[in-house]
Amino acid sequence: MDPFEQALKFIQAGRLDEARIYFEELLKQDPKNEDILYNLGMLYTELGKPDSAVPLLKKCIEISPGNANARVALGFAYMNLGDLKNAKDYTLEALKIAPENSFALKNLGGISGKERDYQSAFYYLKKSHEINPQDPQTVYGLAFAYKSLNDSENAEKYFKALLEMPAPDTLKELGREGLGEIAFKTLKSSGPRMDVVFYMISALKMFRDMPQKKVQEISFEIALLGRQGFEINDPNKKFRLSTLPGEFTALQLVSIMYIGFQQIDPNLDLGMDFTDEYNLALKMVESGISQ
Repeated sequence: MDPFEQALKFIQAGRLDEARIYFEELLKQDPKNEDILYNLGMLYTELGKPDSAVPLLKKCIEISPGNANARVALGFAYMNLGDLKNAKDYTLEALKIAPENSFALKNLGGISGKERDYQSAFYYLKKSHEINPQDPQTVYGLAFAYKSLNDSENAEKYFKALLEMPAPDTLKELGREGLGEIAFKTLKSSGPRMDVVFYMISALKMFRDMPQKKVQEISFEIALLGRQGFEINDPNKKFRLSTLPGEFTALQLVSIMYIGFQQIDPNLDLGMDFTDEYNLALKMVESGISQ
């Protein structure tokens, strides 16, 4: 098989380091080949070496000034280096050459998001999604942009779409976190939740005389279960634990977990702020009102 084709097959199989070795050898034989320069530059970025990618991709652009994908790749390398100005400049250049390049649009959305310009991020990601609706990174980025613009309905729609499509586990985890944040925001929209206070009172009483190890076991099991996503506004779905008898709603479990981690490590960020509910529950237990 042709070495170039073999290197591409390694990339498709996710064997990036083996592909790198092939392309490095090919570059020695043909140092001005734009396809080799482009692919090796992309590989270096994917392998966490964007500083090595930059000179190769610049050389590729010198040889082929009309190569939009090389500019996208160079912008992406700069983005990984934290140089947002160069990342944006090269990606915009790519878009001038190829206005429908979905990768350029997606990356500009990501750059705008890093700059906290969520309106621009939304525009670029929406355009990218129209061209390539099956790209999970674009779907996540669009959901995040909607959430940042306080459009919870559309944010929830796209986070859920992400969970239903083939996507890396790390990206799906971010999608579940996004849904959890939206659910929590909805939950807290009308002030302290008295049902949460009620669940926390029960948890405070339950944990009062319980060994710390048992508290940890219960809290960590709930935290692990929550990584699959809790619909805290759904009172009908019930969960069981191996460490605690009974059936519980997601909101009950989150309330129990919150109390547990207040005992384990009160400074730990759980991604939710139930401070008001916790303080009220604590006050009621200490005052004896809840007895």
